[in-house]
Amino acid sequence: MTSARIVALEARDIRFPTSRFLDGSDAMHPDPDYSAAYVVLRTDTPGLEGHGLTFTIGRGTEICVAAARAFEPMVAGRTLDGISGDMRAFWRSLVNDSRLRWLGPEKGVIHLAAAAVVNAVWDMWAKAEGKPLWKLLVDLSPDQLVSCVDFSYIDDALSEPEALELLRAAGAGRDERERQLRDDGYPAYTTSAGWLGYDDAKVQELIARALADGFGDLKMKVGRDLEDDARRAGLSSGTPGSAARSRRSGSPPASTSRTGSSSSSSSRQRRSTSASSTRAGSAA
Repeated sequence: MTSARIVALEARDIRFPTSRFLDGSDAMHPDPDYSAAYVVLRTDTPGLEGHGLTFTIGRGTEICVAAARAFEPMVAGRTLDGISGDMRAFWRSLVNDSRLRWLGPEKGVIHLAAAAVVNAVWDMWAKAEGKPLWKLLVDLSPDQLVSCVDFSYIDDALSEPEALELLRAAGAGRDERERQLRDDGYPAYTTSAGWLGYDDAKVQELIARALADGFGDLKMKVGRDLEDDARRAGLSSGTPGSAARSRRSGSPPASTSRTGSSSSSSSRQRRSTSASSTRAGSAA
């Protein structure tokens, strides 16, 4: 670990004009410009900084950036050792600030901004350890991992002792699972073909391209019209060579259906999808 001290927080408004081609479109967000409030934590250690972001869709990103900048007085001057030694307390120091919490608490813009800052700390911690973030998490003991979580709003479903018990019980076979992850990759899907604004020809073209790239799982946005949703879901089974499983998401609530036959060999990929999004640390 390092005694690196945070000296500054920078927040940037980064946007991509995805609405031009309806990339990212769904039933509630027909014309998003995929964007981010992007946070950089600068330190007094040469070459070490933390990068984090929170996902936005265009208008309003500037508000999230302003909220992220409001956290600078709470992080500047703190050391990575001090923060990583008690990540739960660090999270609470941001979201329970007596004044900023009035803007939430722990929801909306201020919550998105806090997520970008915390993500930047995780990135810095992994870099300081010389590991990818997934490996940093894997190498934490059950007690260390659980100590990073604020159970304030989830202990009615999962308590800290229960989480510890689950992690400790899963310790057996941990090394083998890590080996499998390294060798085979992690199951992934792509949403590249499933945006709601795409016409049928584009959907079929992108399904074929995803299959050629090795994906066996597709995520399709639904919720605009039930009959059209069902018809669009059928496009995957009509694509030459299709063996895709279609994960439907949007409104109504997500359900999982299978179109065509599935191939277990294609269910593991060494790739992730850029269409996945996080909002304050949770899947959107």
